[in-house]
Amino acid sequence: MKITETGKERVALTRLVLIYMLVFLAYRFLINTTPSHFLKPSFFLLELDLTYWFYKFSFIPGLIIYNQTGAAVFDMALFLFCGLGILFPLRRVFIWVFSCLYFIYAISYDTYIVHHANPLSVMVLITLPFWAKKNEHWKLLWEAMRYYICFLYTSAFIWKTIIGNSFFVWDNGVNSVKYNLVEYLYHCPDTITALVLKYFITHPFILNTGHVCIILLEGLMVVGFFTKKYDTCLMIFPVIIHLATYFFADVFFIEMLVLVFVFFNKKQITWLLKKFPLLGWYWNNNNEVTLKRASPGTN
Repeated sequence: MKITETGKERVALTRLVLIYMLVFLAYRFLINTTPSHFLKPSFFLLELDLTYWFYKFSFIPGLIIYNQTGAAVFDMALFLFCGLGILFPLRRVFIWVFSCLYFIYAISYDTYIVHHANPLSVMVLITLPFWAKKNEHWKLLWEAMRYYICFLYTSAFIWKTIIGNSFFVWDNGVNSVKYNLVEYLYHCPDTITALVLKYFITHPFILNTGHVCIILLEGLMVVGFFTKKYDTCLMIFPVIIHLATYFFADVFFIEMLVLVFVFFNKKQITWLLKKFPLLGWYWNNNNEVTLKRASPGTN
């Protein structure tokens, strides 16, 4: 099977996305937040979300949550199909199964914390372009995902400026640090992190300016609707946003950085394939590993 330039991008990006997801699945397993570690009974808040209603009255909770064996099997299946997707990035069936499993995991997790976990929702969405059969269709869906990501950050900026007023409340920066990290500062007052945070709290101008800058970075993502010329910057902005909110607000949205892969251009992917040739491995129809540079051809 010959593979096109678009196909090579797809192979590399499939592996990058799934490897990133696998790392955080392992992290979630270690901190006891996968189904085999959930406690019983769960707290549940349905409100008006039809997705949760369907989940609540389906057979799924009884199969993978309240059944310890089923929960352990579900955990293993999550890791297994993520790994298979990394090994066989063009075998869509593995991506299909993994996406469905991850979606069920996201819904299950949300019911236990009684909150919509935004990073998990994003992790599900980022896998959907890889469902496409043809590389051309994958490329279109990947492009659509790029614009959707720009929309997410732009809408966050609009919410904080036009709809809400947090952008215009000058002390929001320092108040956010005090509110979210007071427990940490109380229990760990002598750590390096605590000393750094105390310095910033005593110099609120820095935190308040940083808060404004973070919101402005979200607004600058609107540039992605009009040009790809600044995609390298748009790839860096989310990194700054989520690292800053994690350190200064204890909001762990680092998983959402899987989104930065949508801003990778062909030059950057080619560099990655050159530096890390394992990203370019794929299996042809004769079940042979292909390592050499692929020639243009049909998918």
